[in-house]
Amino acid sequence: MSELLSSLVPLLGVENAIPSSHPAALLAVPLGLLFFSGSVYALLWSNYGARKAGAIYGVAFFGFGLLIGLFWWFGGPGIPPYLGITHLPGQNNAHYAEGWLPFEPGSERSEYFTADDDPSGFVTIEQYLGLEGQAEDDILANPAYANLAGSTQAAAENMQSQFLPIDANGVAQIGVERRSALEDEVAEVQPEDSFRANPFYTADLVGDPLITDDPETGLRILTAEFQTFANFVDEDGVPVGDPIPVGETSAWYSFYDPGMRWLPSALWTIVSLLGFLASLFWLDRLEFREKRLLAHEVEEPEDLAVPIAQ
Repeated sequence: MSELLSSLVPLLGVENAIPSSHPAALLAVPLGLLFFSGSVYALLWSNYGARKAGAIYGVAFFGFGLLIGLFWWFGGPGIPPYLGITHLPGQNNAHYAEGWLPFEPGSERSEYFTADDDPSGFVTIEQYLGLEGQAEDDILANPAYANLAGSTQAAAENMQSQFLPIDANGVAQIGVERRSALEDEVAEVQPEDSFRANPFYTADLVGDPLITDDPETGLRILTAEFQTFANFVDEDGVPVGDPIPVGETSAWYSFYDPGMRWLPSALWTIVSLLGFLASLFWLDRLEFREKRLLAHEVEEPEDLAVPIAQ
């Protein structure tokens, strides 16, 4: 029995056994619609005929989809919006999500913003939210501060990973020119009888991130400075002193993309509305046709038998 269950487990783990490109995965939704929707349509067909059954089912299906789409789009009492579909077919779950997107000074993305041209325009999170001068406990208890501080902390970590990307082997993925400049400093500061740690190059945030609103786009812009460090160990693998800073501090930027999580729900709602109106119009035409045929049959004179001449 245990061998049978162990053989069935891989089949039940659909995510591992059947990839999204497998024919079974591609046929799952059409087959579900065929069995569940098809059974309802067949019942309506038996009572109203094929065309009227399709119109009735279309009104019910798209009407329900319209109501669901409105809740997905705008939410409801105690229900936040955007809890329904979050992406379109072929996209990942975070495709339309909001978030911070980092960029390097002088990069192509930086050309869309002007806030990075004036570093003096950036302020602390407390100043940005108008909380400067308040007690620290009150600031930390402020929901807006907690939300923005947590968001900017994640953005700073993302910027740091791009400022000094480290691969799985602990090797810094940096350009030849930058590596050459760092290596020159490393040769001067490396302690005697020390070896390179793994990872050797690391980075850390210098100071707190600063934030402002870009005057060109109105989006939030975050900036942070990072410092590269060289790490050394002795022959036993024990760190030798603190990491030694090498190279100059560099500023990195990130802008806040508000996202478009409402878009999939909006498209669903609009398509459902169009389908509902089209099905309702079709059903109205069928009802009008039936009433017209019924009236025609009532108004048609009765074909009386001609009596035999006497």
